[in-house]
Amino acid sequence: MNHRAAWSAAVALALMLCQFAVIRTSAAGIEVRIVVPLTMAAVPLALSSFRHRIGAWIMFVGMAANLAAILANGGLMPIEHTTLVEAIGQERAAQYETGHWVSGSKDVLVGPRSGRLVALGDSIIIRLGDAGIVASPGDLVVWAGLAVLAGEASLAVQRGRRKAPAGATRDEPAVPAGAEGGAATRT
Repeated sequence: MNHRAAWSAAVALALMLCQFAVIRTSAAGIEVRIVVPLTMAAVPLALSSFRHRIGAWIMFVGMAANLAAILANGGLMPIEHTTLVEAIGQERAAQYETGHWVSGSKDVLVGPRSGRLVALGDSIIIRLGDAGIVASPGDLVVWAGLAVLAGEASLAVQRGRRKAPAGATRDEPAVPAGAEGGAATRT
């Protein structure tokens, strides 16, 4: 990975960490309504140095779906009551009102037929032992894009190793000067 790509990845990671910190520390949710859409819009810009990779474009599609749902619901991702109950239980879910922020998350609780683009919202529960996460279809697309991007990077590294002779550096040509053809010749 070159320096520009490493810098891009670091900036994208910093944006996401900023988002998570604001989500976890917000008391009223107004900060979340501002920071989540801004960071969601900024991450693809930060990752622009990866735009030549198919995995990045897959990620951009997932991020666009998430951003559309978030913007359509006032800066928060929609989550339906049934999903919230399944994720955190009836007792904890009962403390949240329709139309209000679900504290500690990027979600807004939507009632029947009251949210916008709810199909793109958090509706997929992924169990990890006793805990778990709630994801959106866009999240799944982002994760798939990340996997493709990792595969592309791995293939690029493998191709680079095959092309360069042992001991060669990036600045040295992979094929020695004067080796025009591919066949061995006798002199």
